[in-house]
Amino acid sequence: MEQLAFASTTLVNFKDRTYRWVDVKHFRLTAPQDDEPLLTALLSHQLYRNDYLGSGSREDDGPVHGPYRLDALSAASFEEVDQETACATIRTWAGRYADLPETIAHDLEAEVYPLIRAATSRYRLRTLDEAARDDDLGWILGEFHELILIDRNQDSLAVVVASDD
Repeated sequence: MEQLAFASTTLVNFKDRTYRWVDVKHFRLTAPQDDEPLLTALLSHQLYRNDYLGSGSREDDGPVHGPYRLDALSAASFEEVDQETACATIRTWAGRYADLPETIAHDLEAEVYPLIRAATSRYRLRTLDEAARDDDLGWILGEFHELILIDRNQDSLAVVVASDD
């Protein structure tokens, strides 16, 4: 039995000529697990294989997640962060070019920040070295930020990816 069951996905598209977006994949926890085994289960989940270049899963092309090779990722690739740090990761990235339009700020407040606040555990993908990048496509994405948000009260896990292409 899978430890994670895919529930839904949400996309916040900035539509401001910066090609930025936030993708949220929602999973249900199907059995009680500690955080490290959950992170490991997530890394092996088919829907974690995604180059985030609009083509969907690259399962046929090889194991990739964003700009990184899956074989370069492990539970140790994530660092536990507090609510403030997780929010600041998204807020700093989102405000990089200019003040956010009200509609995008509203979408982030509706779709991303409540997940961060409700999470009982928060993890951020560490900055990985160039050796972890996929040789074919790893250069296309700009900044790549990822949060794993585990909410034990709702038996859920969310993967929040913020990037641009």
